[in-house]
Amino acid sequence: MEKIKIIVDSGNSINLEEAKKYNIGIVPFKIHFGDTSYTDQIDLESEEFFEKLKNTEEKVSTSIPGVGEFVENLEKYIEEGYNKILCFSISSHLSGMNNMMNLAKDHIENKNVTIDIIDTKIASLPLYFIATKAAKSAIKGKKYEEIYKRAIKDVEKANIYVRAESLDYLVKGGRLPKSIGKVANLINFTPIFTMKDGEIKIAKKVIGRKKSFQEIAKIIKKKIKDKKEYGLAIGGGASFEEIKIIKELLKEEIKNAKIYKEMTVPPVFGVHLGPKSILLSVVDYEN
Repeated sequence: MEKIKIIVDSGNSINLEEAKKYNIGIVPFKIHFGDTSYTDQIDLESEEFFEKLKNTEEKVSTSIPGVGEFVENLEKYIEEGYNKILCFSISSHLSGMNNMMNLAKDHIENKNVTIDIIDTKIASLPLYFIATKAAKSAIKGKKYEEIYKRAIKDVEKANIYVRAESLDYLVKGGRLPKSIGKVANLINFTPIFTMKDGEIKIAKKVIGRKKSFQEIAKIIKKKIKDKKEYGLAIGGGASFEEIKIIKELLKEEIKNAKIYKEMTVPPVFGVHLGPKSILLSVVDYEN
């Protein structure tokens, strides 16, 4: 008999309450403010993280848990009777989480247990829908092979679009050269980012912060245009005004969405984007 466990890392936008509801295991990142370390969602919730990020002068970074720690988690689930374990990691280009999960998997010698690690090549909002769909299917008693194949298809269709108020945090995080960051600030360059093949790419080059809201709204409207039914998610850090602006620009799309959800950006993503960032994702709607 199959007993299925879905596992995600905390680069997914699932909070602890939802994880408990859908029987999802979460592997938390470590968040470091200078010499002080926190365990994501355990010692530091996303909302608290962005408040600290706004006010700190310390270097902020993230790290993954050790292989041994994840091996212990897998062994615990196996002892609880789970024999089919499906893990979703954020893009391997963003983090070593996927590699760590695979190393841990190799330490499990139980041949009666299937463990699959999916590199989603993306992060945050769309992973919420992918992982919760898989978890709901497991709860309904669907076969593991069906859940796995559906997840692969969902990963292939996943999309995310990002508006960062400033490129300063990408520079601080080492994702962007300082020289480019300085020029960007001088000319008020506010590009719209996306993720393609697991890497952060520029979807639209925009001069002017006000115009960047209009451009990301255009991208989302175009993405929705040919869909009869869709879901729409908006994520932010400490970006209440920014979310208010984008919601006004997308009010018809929000009104017509079968699913509309607002979420907090995970710290592992937010550390590079800053507290006033906005993330948007369009998902296919399924009953």
